[in-house]
Amino acid sequence: MPVLTGGLRELPPLSLYVHFPWCIRKCPYCDFNSHEPKNGFDEMAYVDALLRDLEYSLPEVWGRPLTSIFMGGGTPSLFSPQAMDAFLAGVRARMKLHPDAEITMEANPGTFEIERFRGYREAGINRLSIGIQSFNPKHLKALGRIHDGDEAKRAVEIALTHFDNVNLDLMYALPGQTLEEALSDLNTALSYGITHLSAYHLTIEPNTMFAAQTPQNLPDDEVSADMQEAIESCLEAA
Repeated sequence: MPVLTGGLRELPPLSLYVHFPWCIRKCPYCDFNSHEPKNGFDEMAYVDALLRDLEYSLPEVWGRPLTSIFMGGGTPSLFSPQAMDAFLAGVRARMKLHPDAEITMEANPGTFEIERFRGYREAGINRLSIGIQSFNPKHLKALGRIHDGDEAKRAVEIALTHFDNVNLDLMYALPGQTLEEALSDLNTALSYGITHLSAYHLTIEPNTMFAAQTPQNLPDDEVSADMQEAIESCLEAA
């Protein structure tokens, strides 16, 4: 077997991350590259720009199979199924996409419509990652989210009608949150039988609205540590 550059016997696979930088509203804890579209945005012009950017990198990755695509943001679910279909078709035309590639799209519960998510599935997206953060209305309000608890639950139900592979993002150590409330969010998420769950400690990042005006009633380090340990224990049991 010939040896490739660097001593490799075969070319390693690739994963592709794609950023969609628009949100309906910027969350006060978010330090990602995301922006509120004051006057809308041209989704197809952005898709074209992404594909041109991909073409610039092709000489560096010729022959390497693409095994996963992750579309994050921002809020990728602001883009239409037609735009996502055009983007994925463009990727397939330029790269070797593995038949079993995992293609993930992040989605905000405030953007869920049944027909849209059926369209995403038909476009080839086979995994959803939903930014639930909490099912508790008071905590969602404190986080500046655009959805409420009922919309969070409805989003999960819609997702599971079209996708077998679903991740839910939760946050803990939220303003005014108790250990019992953090575990209630976790147990609600687990009750849906989802395939993956990510739990994040709220962190006050520089250059965010929370950094400029930090919430006064954040759980202290001891309570936050209790939350983390209890969440790990529950997830291990599940």
